[in-house]
Amino acid sequence: MAPEQHVPANALGKTSRISLDGRRSERSVILADGSMHSLTLLHPGIYTLRSEVTETMQILSGIAYYRAEGANDTQELHTGDSMVIPANQSYRLEVVEPLDYLLSS
Repeated sequence: MAPEQHVPANALGKTSRISLDGRRSERSVILADGSMHSLTLLHPGIYTLRSEVTETMQILSGIAYYRAEGANDTQELHTGDSMVIPANQSYRLEVVEPLDYLLSS
């Protein structure tokens, strides 16, 4: 794996949280700057999710389509993209290729 594909982490959670009938796996990670994040893998499918707090999603690999509740436009997400999901926002995420992302709040 090339250096640019690494996330500089100080600690990684020992166990992952599995949800969505086994289609999502999350693991806590503490980055070198001390900030806490979730490293998440989401399998292909269509999901309706909700953020409780403002979250930033940094796509590490994969392809998905994001649409905020009530919006008409859909945003394509792929490797290298980053987006902010507002607090208390429901959204639809259509995952085309397994989506590996870093989620921070």
